[in-house]
Amino acid sequence: MQKVFFLLLFVANFSFGQFKNEIDSLEFELKKVKTIEEKIKLHDLLFNRNFLDNIKIANFHKQQLFEIGKKHNNSLAFYKAYYLSGVTSSIYSKKNGAIPNLTKANQYAKKLDDVSLICESSIKLANVYIALNDFDNAQFHLKEAIKITTKRNALLELSRAYMVLGEFYQSRKAYVLALNSYLKTDSIQVNHKLDKNTLGENLMHLGQLHQELKLFNQAEKNFKAAKVLFDETQNKIGQMHAVFKLGDVYFLEKNYKNALSNYKKVYNFYENNSFIGNFSEANLSIGRVYMEEKKYKKSLEYFNKSLEIQQEGNYYHGQARSNIHIGDVYFIVEEFDKSKNHYLRALELVNKNNLNSLKSNLYLKLAKTYGKTKNYDEANKFYVLNEEIKDSISHLNENQEIFELETKYQTENKQKQIKLLSTQNELAQKEKYIYIGLLGLLALIGGSLFYSYRNKIKTAQKLKELNELKSRFFANISHEFRTPLTLIKSPVQSLQSEISDENQKSKLHLIDTNSTRMLELVDQLLELSKIDGGNLKLILKEGNISSFLHSIMEPFNFQAKENHINFSSSIEKTTENSLFDKDVIEKIVTNLVTNAFKYKAPNEAIAFGSSVTNSTLKLVVSNSGSDIKKEDLPKLFERFYQKNEDNQGVGIGLALVKELVDLCKGTIEATVSNGELSFAVNIPLLQTNDNAIVIPSKVQTANVINSSIAETELPILLIVDDNAEIRNVLKDIFKINYQIIEAQDGEAALKLAKKEIPDCIISDVMMPKIDGFEFTKQIKNNELTSFIPVILLTAKTSDEAHLEGLKSTADAFLTKPFNNEIVKATVLQLIEERKKLHTRYSQELVLRPVDIVINSVEEKFIEKLQVILEKQLSNSDFTAEDFAAEVGMSRMQLHRKLKSLLGVSSTEFLRNERLKVSTELLKKGNGNISEIAYSVGFNDVSYFSKCFKEMYHCTPTEYIEKS
Repeated sequence: MQKVFFLLLFVANFSFGQFKNEIDSLEFELKKVKTIEEKIKLHDLLFNRNFLDNIKIANFHKQQLFEIGKKHNNSLAFYKAYYLSGVTSSIYSKKNGAIPNLTKANQYAKKLDDVSLICESSIKLANVYIALNDFDNAQFHLKEAIKITTKRNALLELSRAYMVLGEFYQSRKAYVLALNSYLKTDSIQVNHKLDKNTLGENLMHLGQLHQELKLFNQAEKNFKAAKVLFDETQNKIGQMHAVFKLGDVYFLEKNYKNALSNYKKVYNFYENNSFIGNFSEANLSIGRVYMEEKKYKKSLEYFNKSLEIQQEGNYYHGQARSNIHIGDVYFIVEEFDKSKNHYLRALELVNKNNLNSLKSNLYLKLAKTYGKTKNYDEANKFYVLNEEIKDSISHLNENQEIFELETKYQTENKQKQIKLLSTQNELAQKEKYIYIGLLGLLALIGGSLFYSYRNKIKTAQKLKELNELKSRFFANISHEFRTPLTLIKSPVQSLQSEISDENQKSKLHLIDTNSTRMLELVDQLLELSKIDGGNLKLILKEGNISSFLHSIMEPFNFQAKENHINFSSSIEKTTENSLFDKDVIEKIVTNLVTNAFKYKAPNEAIAFGSSVTNSTLKLVVSNSGSDIKKEDLPKLFERFYQKNEDNQGVGIGLALVKELVDLCKGTIEATVSNGELSFAVNIPLLQTNDNAIVIPSKVQTANVINSSIAETELPILLIVDDNAEIRNVLKDIFKINYQIIEAQDGEAALKLAKKEIPDCIISDVMMPKIDGFEFTKQIKNNELTSFIPVILLTAKTSDEAHLEGLKSTADAFLTKPFNNEIVKATVLQLIEERKKLHTRYSQELVLRPVDIVINSVEEKFIEKLQVILEKQLSNSDFTAEDFAAEVGMSRMQLHRKLKSLLGVSSTEFLRNERLKVSTELLKKGNGNISEIAYSVGFNDVSYFSKCFKEMYHCTPTEYIEKS
């Protein structure tokens, strides 16, 4: 032992610049050691002594262990060599390389039949597998370690095995099992006073568990207690780990000053050694602090440094997290393309390496980023993925169980101490029993009062938690039902089209109808869960309430006409706008009227009426022939109320109506008189509601009359509907950002479309003269208008009507009553799709119809342009008027068509095509610049050079040199 101690002191004073001399000196000292066992022990000690400060010397000793193993066929030397190699790989972020070495070490440990070595290598293997998210292999090695240590009563090794098992459970979010394992380690270590480092490491794990559960005070106590133990054992790595985790607690408590101080201590420590994984984490944490302090430039500097380190070490989890944080900074500074790119790199790493713990948060970030760039399809896709991956059950009960477990453990320890003290002081306690009894009685009375009060508070809190849990449960169930219902409906609809037997068709239709009804109930459940959870807010926007109600009634009027139902609606016309939530009003009206249609008696009448008095909207829905009794009226608003077993229940539609009316601070009353059931709803149209968010009305910037079409660059929107109220509703939605032109039938609309060439058309289906389907076909088959996107609106909700709309080559098909935001988003998306064609055209060197058109009519139009260009390209007198005449359109019609299809005017189109041809001639060297300019229709060389430079950002001469 004296030789070992001397040798360690000798190594501690080595200079890093004298590596070869150090090895020579070590070899000289090692020659004095006689036995192989002493040499193995010395090399092992010297490796650990130098591992932190000089990895070269550490690796020298590891290699010596390999040499001893080969020379003497010594299993212990081989075990140490392979184990230390595995440890080196795992710490320096090359975890995949650690597994073969540690597996070899484990095999030699079993060959030696040394329980300590078997446990040590098994635990290290489990640690590496946990870091690689390979939980099956991790669990296998942990169970193996616990089995052999329990069998041989190796308490130190058993305590370590339970600690790593706790880490395993914690990584899987099984917090109760994790806590149970950590408490077993604590119990073994404290009762047998085994090893302070293991006890300190276990406290670090307990602190991390409390931190994940947001119990920051308890986490801080555990980390500080661990640091005290590491200070006592002079464990530098342990000390820095505790400092780092305390920094995390300060960060989560928004104490950024203390957090940054701790992170920089860790940064300075690991900057001077080879622990690249820990150094990377320090960079990442410092970057997070600077991001919270809005010092984005500094934040990016540290995040990028972390990413670079993680890439060098092939540490994929770290790379993904670094990319996410870099993306967060770019999102905050509104550089959304850069933000998206880093999030997508992170997603690629997450999917490739099964880093599932990062998925939910990353999906949400991508959804928000795509939303900011107005890519709503991708945004919606990632929102859905985020919802699917969320846990459907809250961790509240689990947290409570954790507290109970921990309290039970602490109570057992205290009871042991109390029992010991009671035995030692039994005689002294007897003299004080009377006083203690009196004090106990007073304490009991005070405690009873205190606990009674506290239990009331706890009961209220539990009821609140129960309501939140119930709301989340209904929300999750509602989401989960949609997928299987869709999978039921789709094959049923396929079978309906394939089967000819009418009896079977009838049964399939019954399945399809009830699946649709189930989907409606799911949507209503979801809406109710939002209200119950207090998550639904009214969005008050200004609008004309009578026009809006007319648009809601249209599909019911259509349904009544189709099914010969006696239905009447009386909507009092209002000239002034009001503040109301369109979505909520639509749900209230639709549910009440749908309920009336559903439960009406044969040949009985249904009526709907509305009026506005003193800023209060009054709605009345009635249907005659009802057998509802007065005593049953209050029960109508109960969910799934059923009067008797023979009658169908009312579902949750009326319950939803009641909740929505209450949200609006309104009233709803049901009455029955002479067999007529009526619902009267009163809703205040005011902005004083606490549950409301008021969206201020924007100043109208666009004139909607046709005469202003040529005076602005706003897109032109043609609205076609024989119902003036529907046209007014749509004009109100789009008047800010679009020029509106309108027609009341398909024939008039067709003439207007040919004259004005709008950017988009919204058309009704059921119209006089020409219906919507025929109107769409004529638009799509006319050379002037074939490129214009068409959206069909209809009261027909059947799949057959939807299919006919798509067959008519309509670009979108929406049913009434429509959602305003969906209509707006559909129009915007269709116009944006056309703008992509503009970009593609600007990038094409040669005009290719197949690349920049969307149908055969457009392809023929582009081919016609090509023929004209080939014929007139060199004609410098060929003007935009001549071009329009050759095409067979007016100049304005050609201008609007080219502007909408390719994003350029007639003059710009001619000039661009001439310049594109000139580039090919310049590349081939067909003449000098002047000759080429004249050959493509320019009669002024300087003007040719100016136009060329504007388009290609270089002069013709520079272009030739580049080519």
